[in-house]
Amino acid sequence: MKKLAVLLTVVFYLGGLKQANAQATAHSPRVLVVMAHPDDESTFSVTLYKIAKEQHGIVDLFVITNGEAGYKYATLAEAYYGIELTDEKTGRANLPRIRKRELVNAGHILGINEYYFIDQKDAHYTLNEKEPLDTSWNVNTVNTRLHQVLTNNHYDFIFTLLPEAGTHGAHKAATLIALNAITTLPADNRPVILGAATCNKADTVTRFKGYSSYAQTVPLTDTANFKVDRTASFSYKNRVSYKVIANWEIAEHKSQGVTQMTMNDGDMEDFWYFAVNGNAGLQKTKALFRALSYMPYVPKTYQDAKPLYSKSR
Repeated sequence: MKKLAVLLTVVFYLGGLKQANAQATAHSPRVLVVMAHPDDESTFSVTLYKIAKEQHGIVDLFVITNGEAGYKYATLAEAYYGIELTDEKTGRANLPRIRKRELVNAGHILGINEYYFIDQKDAHYTLNEKEPLDTSWNVNTVNTRLHQVLTNNHYDFIFTLLPEAGTHGAHKAATLIALNAITTLPADNRPVILGAATCNKADTVTRFKGYSSYAQTVPLTDTANFKVDRTASFSYKNRVSYKVIANWEIAEHKSQGVTQMTMNDGDMEDFWYFAVNGNAGLQKTKALFRALSYMPYVPKTYQDAKPLYSKSR
């Protein structure tokens, strides 16, 4: 009977692997994340991991600034890096190099394919998207480079942060740039663009109807259209969840104390489908998130360890 149980386990395991490989082959999307700072990708870290590692897709990061304004909360990182990062002059001089390296380390966990660093100035925290758009960033440079990246790589999807009123102005600016960029592409060759935010299952439902007077930010519906569950569990006795990946990824951004404080926060990665996509991309997007809901880890069974000595004499 034990031999039969082992044989059935192997059969089911191989069958699961075959199904997982077929699933991955059928859905291998190309995704570009357009973001303002290194560590913004943490919002959809599990989604990126599942696309790159489980669906064998391509995930690239388009990073507008180097995040040098993040020096204020780098207290614990000073001893780690041996640099007085909380001093503004010292922090701004060293953080671009440090944060790029941290992002690449985080990207190794997620399976990132390519990084496009645009090296725009990270001035300071603001809720006003016009500050980076009108002052800190050379928007023509950002637009030109983004158009090149989009044209050369033919992405299926663009991920951005949801431009909610209370979010960092640079996050909103990056999303506005991405929304405007897709209109420069041929109508029949535009990626689907989505805005994302994390939430906990106990939170009230987030409703988003668009930001300020920017018509391009209006979503198809005011609640999230698609979700990825970080709490989905697997492994032996279902003791492991995708929150492990989110925490691994956050841990690499050691210079950013506030980011570190989000460990274990966020049960869901919610995505809004912007109305500017039209309805043509809905089926493709549904297919992506249907594939992402698939659990590729086949349960394994283990025999109890045999005692070293028999009780019988």
